[in-house]
Amino acid sequence: MVSKYFEIKTKENDFDEYIKNLTEGLKDKKVIIFGLGDDLIKLNEIYSIFDKLNIVAASDIKIKSAKKLSLRVIEPKKIIEEDFDTILVVNSNFNMIKNYLLCEIGVDEKLDIIPLFKETIKDEYENLNYLYKFHFDKTLPKFIKKLNNKRVMLYGAGVYLELIKKYFDISGLNIIGIADKRFESHEENIEFLGYKAFAPDEITEENPDYVVVATKKYVNIIEDLYYNRLKGTKIKIKPLVKKDFFTLLKEI
Repeated sequence: MVSKYFEIKTKENDFDEYIKNLTEGLKDKKVIIFGLGDDLIKLNEIYSIFDKLNIVAASDIKIKSAKKLSLRVIEPKKIIEEDFDTILVVNSNFNMIKNYLLCEIGVDEKLDIIPLFKETIKDEYENLNYLYKFHFDKTLPKFIKKLNNKRVMLYGAGVYLELIKKYFDISGLNIIGIADKRFESHEENIEFLGYKAFAPDEITEENPDYVVVATKKYVNIIEDLYYNRLKGTKIKIKPLVKKDFFTLLKEI
């Protein structure tokens, strides 16, 4: 089964063009593939990358469980003995694999280690996995239905919300703006992600029905809103991503 990240990234509109440019750029390079799972198999089925690249070897941390491929497979520790120009990381968690190759295997940091999946938003892979861990794709439609077109002010203008807006459909929320501390001294009519931006102290002036907190960690923010900024108002506060009790406890 391919990874969720693979499913998401390969559905992006420009992914076909990206793979074309990637394979074209690597055609004269000696390439080691790192990652021997279903993602690689599916990638080759769709794009025939084995035929388009000069692959000298392939490897993986879990090499014993690797499926049979028409590639020369080596253990990770043997990589440094190979004559190669580039390591193409097919594993979804690129940062973890790069750190493993540099620190554990001893690959020369001057050599190219490149990801198959290029992150377009900071911490994209980590945050997408985090959201799917809490079944956000399933809870979001229910959440939208529950709010029933009430006026919503989002709280938290960061990469976490940017990623949510890119990969999930929040258009069903009646969003009147986004509040964040970064907008405490903002210019007139400034926007974030296409929504009007507000300082936290301006929330009450807009009088939304709900403030929906769209940050990764939100316990302290909700507490501040409830006991300070929105105290004495009828504005309700909800987290955008529902989490289990033990996760919330760790985040306090």
